[in-house]
Order: sequence, then structure tokens, then C-alpha cells
Amino acid sequence: MRRAPGRLLAAALLAGTLALAPAVASVAAGTTDSEDGASGGEIHVTVPERGPQDGDAIADAQFRWGLNTESGAGAFAGGCNFLSAGRAGDVGGGGIVWGAGATDTAGAALYRATDGDVRIEKPARSGEYDLATWAGRCLDANGTAVTASSLTSQTGNQVVIDGGTGVRAADGSLEIRWSGSFTVVFYGGMTYWSASDPVLSIDASGDGRVTATASGYAASMENLAEWREIEKQQIVLAELRGADTSGDGFMTDPLYAGVSVSGVGQVARTADNAAYWGAFPASFVQFQKLTGQAGYWLTTGGVRDRAKVASTLYISYDARAPITVVPPETDAGAAAAPQNTIRQRPASAAPALAAPAVPASVPVYALADASTVLPQSEGLVPGSLSGTANPLVIPLLGTALALSAAIVAVLNIMQLLPWQRRAP
Repeated sequence: MRRAPGRLLAAALLAGTLALAPAVASVAAGTTDSEDGASGGEIHVTVPERGPQDGDAIADAQFRWGLNTESGAGAFAGGCNFLSAGRAGDVGGGGIVWGAGATDTAGAALYRATDGDVRIEKPARSGEYDLATWAGRCLDANGTAVTASSLTSQTGNQVVIDGGTGVRAADGSLEIRWSGSFTVVFYGGMTYWSASDPVLSIDASGDGRVTATASGYAASMENLAEWREIEKQQIVLAELRGADTSGDGFMTDPLYAGVSVSGVGQVARTADNAAYWGAFPASFVQFQKLTGQAGYWLTTGGVRDRAKVASTLYISYDARAPITVVPPETDAGAAAAPQNTIRQRPASAAPALAAPAVPASVPVYALADASTVLPQSEGLVPGSLSGTANPLVIPLLGTALALSAAIVAVLNIMQLLPWQRRAP
């Protein structure tokens, strides 16, 4: 049977369009010809690689922090304060010292030097940091037991968490997340709490914070019978300002000096205590009201106030090549204990004192409740063709559409469209 000329024309136009389709798909997908000029027969989809404008992926960051000197100092009861890896279980009641009156094995049941990617390290006499132990938890770098009667006596223990993942954007903003927990033990275990899965968020100006999920047990110095599990809650561990996120990592002193919180017994700022007057973030201190430790994270007028200042936080983008950590200084002499270094913001950033008896404050409470906004990185495939697509895609797509329109027009003239067919 002979085909009508109109049908042949329509078939030819349709065949031309179908022949053009692979070329359009090939160009759109980024397919290139081989070196000998032959075109590849497969259609390849190329996912654009992450470039500097999208940020640098971070796969194994390290978090290192001692919180403050008090977290590794001698205690007025229970021996000392110390850090432990992991989230400690329920000791069963307030006023109980871990391992008191029993063997070291009993205390070690709660204490851990390592837990997953989390470990506790202490400086040795050589200045190197070694893995902490249950037996040495209350000893300084020289092997001397720490004592609450000296502000220069400390173990220098630090929590170290590897395996952090995140991204550093081109503008310097940063977000890194770690998985794991650590426990802060005071008075030998009479009161303790844990922080889990810390998150570091910093904006382009270097300002940000470290948050974590806090948990623990409610305790009271006045009532040792008080003991109950605290509901988990998000708190700010550290407020950061002006951190330099370039390079392989950074060290920064979290805000403490000049920070004001209310309702937790912070004394007035005076000329005498201005050098170390301050507090940890408000949500942190409010949580410590439940644990019974609030007084050890802000200036209360006590003899240990100098030891409460926040310690330096160290962030390394590659745990295999961490930045240099500065161990605590030591006095001259073989039996000397590490010095407590008072860290504070530069004088230019510190609030001025109107009068010695009038406290000046920084409204960090509101900042702790604010969110740090980070620019969202692009997805793996850009959302638009502008500036990213092959310049031949648009013309080829236009040609394909024109041919399709021509086919419809011819079929319409020949009255061959489905709705134009006449009944026999």
C-alpha cells in the first residue's frame, strides 16, 4: 500500500526530531567527543564537584576543651573534679563519691578514659598529652595530688572528640557536628552531668557558639537526699566571638569575662574582681542550677573564682593533623603544679567600668537564645541553568521545539490528528 505524501512528510519530521533528541541530551549532560573525533554512544550525567564557592567539606574534625580549670582541680570533698568519657550512668543517690571506700574497680565502673570517638587526655611532665586514667584522675602533670587550697593546682584534663563532620564556607562561616558524650564530675562524683553530640556553629564574622544536649542528675549541697534524673535539654556550652576559621583550625577563648547572668548568685563586678568576673552562657548556668554546680561556673565571690574562667577551646579540621595545644604553665621546681592561666577578651572588647562598685554586663543571655545563621550551601546539582549549563543546550532545545511545532502543524493541515479523523 502506498503512503500518502502528507504522511511521509510527517514521518520525516518526526524522525528528524527523534534523531536530534540524543544530541540535546548529550550536550545537556556534558558528554564530549573522544580524542579521535568519534562521539560516545552513552549519555553521561556529570555532577558538578564542590568548589571553593560552595565551601570545604570537613570529614574528621577534632574538638578539644578542658571547660575551665575548676573541672580538673582539687575539691573541698571527694578528692577532685575531673572529666570522664561517655555518659555516666546513675550512681544511685547524692553524696556518693565514685569508688569511695571501695576498690578502684568500683569507681572505674562509671569512669571511662575513652568512649567511641571521645577520650580524656592530661598533660604529662614532658608537656605531651597522654590518655587519662582512673588512678591518675586527681594528679597534676608532675604526679602531685591536686588541692582546692591552691589556685595553681590543676590536672589540666581535656575532653577530645574526633570524627567531626561539617563544612566551612568560602566566607569563613562554619558548622561541625560531633557524635559522642563526656561527663563533668565534681566533688569526686557527688554531682555530675554529661554533654552529648556537640555542634559548633560560627558565622562569617567569627561569632558563634558550641551547643550540646545536656543530661545528668539533680543534686544539692543542702540536701544530699535530693537525687533525680534531669530531663535532657539543649544548652550553649560556649559563646565564641571573633574566631579565625581560616587555616587548619583555630584556638579561641570562649566568652566568660564580662558576661552577666541573673538569678544564680553572681556577685557584683568590682575593680578587684574585674579581671576574672563573668560567667558561662546563661542556658549553661541555668542547667547547672539543677545539678547543684551553678556556683562553679560564674563569679560568686568565693576563693575559687579565678579557677572558673573558661579555658581555651581548640578546633582542628583534621584530627590526624591537629593544631598545637598549649599545656598549662608550671612553676619552677620539680614538685610545682601547673599554673592557672586567666584568659579573657582583649581589653578593647571588654566593657568599661563606670565605677568600681557598679557592675557592667554583656547581655549574653539573649545571645544564647538567638540562632546562628549559616549560609546554606548549594546542592550537588545547581537549581538553575544560568551560568552553569552548556551554551548549546538552549539553541538545541529551541530547534527541537520548533520541529515539534512543525509536525503538529503539518498533521493539522493533513487532518491526520486523532481528533480530526473521519469515521469510515
